[in-house]
Amino acid sequence: MGKFAARLLHIADEGVAAHGIWDYGIIQYHIHELELMKGQSTMTRVLILQHAWEDPPGALGEMLHEHGILFDTVNLEKAEPLPDELRYDALIILGGPEYAGDDESHPHLVREKALIREAVARDVPFLGVCLGGQLLAHALDAQVTRNGLFELGFFETPLTPAGNADPLFRGLSGYQQVFNWHSDAFEVPARGTLLASGDRGSKQAFRVGRRAYGFQYHIELTPEMFATWMHFHPHRQESIELLGREQYLRVQQEFAARYPLYREHTRIIFENFLSLGELL
Repeated sequence: MGKFAARLLHIADEGVAAHGIWDYGIIQYHIHELELMKGQSTMTRVLILQHAWEDPPGALGEMLHEHGILFDTVNLEKAEPLPDELRYDALIILGGPEYAGDDESHPHLVREKALIREAVARDVPFLGVCLGGQLLAHALDAQVTRNGLFELGFFETPLTPAGNADPLFRGLSGYQQVFNWHSDAFEVPARGTLLASGDRGSKQAFRVGRRAYGFQYHIELTPEMFATWMHFHPHRQESIELLGREQYLRVQQEFAARYPLYREHTRIIFENFLSLGELL
């Protein structure tokens, strides 16, 4: 029983002692209703795992707030503790600099992959973004190649036939406008389904089971995050050397033209994800 209900019962006890007029059946009924209403309005429904200061929930957090869906964010960069078990209606894991298989250097990855396997086994909706997608693949014994493919910028990523038929991508027209910034690359787990592929045969999105999705790309980007990444990203100089300064500047210049569709597509698939998880 919550503190609110306990306090109400205490008041009821005082009323009965003083006046003998309280009906405990009615009191218990209303306490039950109040507790249900309180639980519905305050229950945290989504767990988000953040690995880097520059990659917060961003646009995804904004949409959760918009829909009144409460969420917890565990900041692993600050060594915040992970839960012992998954007591949420959905799990989202964001990007980060770690290699998905480097459990020795980053022990938290072991627990993250255990939570992912729990989500898949229990059919808890899961969304893995960049590193999060790589962790989904690695947790299910698929290969994740360190420095396997460097991609940076906006891309029109085509959906596979399975992707076109998947409810997550309902409302898109055969492709998704995405933003990539990664160097590691995943393969699709044996029991997974490839949903989107990119240049040079890269795997960009897959699904395992009914509601566990892994993306190689980012869908959480806000304009403020984009500016931060392009000017202050910890791997900015390394990325300029890999991509070339001219192409790096071109990515910045394309933002105004390409971001509106990127944000529209992000909204479509994220709201589809929330619907699949019965959160909307």
